[in-house]
Amino acid sequence: MIRLRCYAKLNLSLDITGKRPDGYHELDGVMQSISLSDTVEVERADGITASFDVPDVDPVSNTAYAAARAFFDHTGIAGGADIRVSKRIPRMSGLGGASANAAAVLVGLNRLYGADLDAQTLAILGARIGADVPFALLGGTARARGVGEVLRPLRLKTPFFAVVVKPRAGVPTAEAFRRYRASAPLSISMVEFALMKGDIPLFEQYAGNALGIAALSIAPEILKAAGALKAAGAGKALMSGSGSAMFALFATLEEAQAAASRVEGDFELCAAVSFVDRATDILWEGNKK
Repeated sequence: MIRLRCYAKLNLSLDITGKRPDGYHELDGVMQSISLSDTVEVERADGITASFDVPDVDPVSNTAYAAARAFFDHTGIAGGADIRVSKRIPRMSGLGGASANAAAVLVGLNRLYGADLDAQTLAILGARIGADVPFALLGGTARARGVGEVLRPLRLKTPFFAVVVKPRAGVPTAEAFRRYRASAPLSISMVEFALMKGDIPLFEQYAGNALGIAALSIAPEILKAAGALKAAGAGKALMSGSGSAMFALFATLEEAQAAASRVEGDFELCAAVSFVDRATDILWEGNKK
């Protein structure tokens, strides 16, 4: 058995640059792993099962199950997996929990069965499950293009912290993209420059999310989360992914924790988090035999 910690992500900025013939949107943005995490346990079994400690997750139509299926189909290994997921990353939040779960299953099975699949092969398998899974395998900070699978790692010299607030309402990703209408382009290069410089005010000047209006039309509660962050001292409240989670950056953990304590409202999540430089941690690994 292997137990892994898999991290949530923030879309520090997200722009949509076009639409492909296959219907998927071309993206440009910066993605960041954060300390909010789920725990995934993977154990050898005869078939594939996936269970979650939250309600209303279909035991088959989920990314953890899909990752296991993709692994065994690709490797040809005659095996199975019993997958157990303990959730802390809210669903339909734009924080990448489902992608993180899929990535953890791929990493766990690769070690558990000694398949020795390299990072590129895992990323290819991950991209078939979801556009954010390659980043969930990479972790850290990255400029993301394509549908999110074309990644260029960034090394930030300055530590950042954030307060993340998620309303109780969620946003289905597909519906957010369906409602998207083109808007003025964002300068993602300036966002990257500001982050590399460690300049939060400059980051806030250029950061944005092209899906914001579409997500707001689905979950108007997003506006309350943004307002709560601003009232708590945030310079700018931004949405992650397709929402509904909002976040704001802070220079120190103490500032982030103080702001989180001042957030007022009935939210599913309000947490001060730190940026992390990896995708998964192996918490425990037992006998592979």
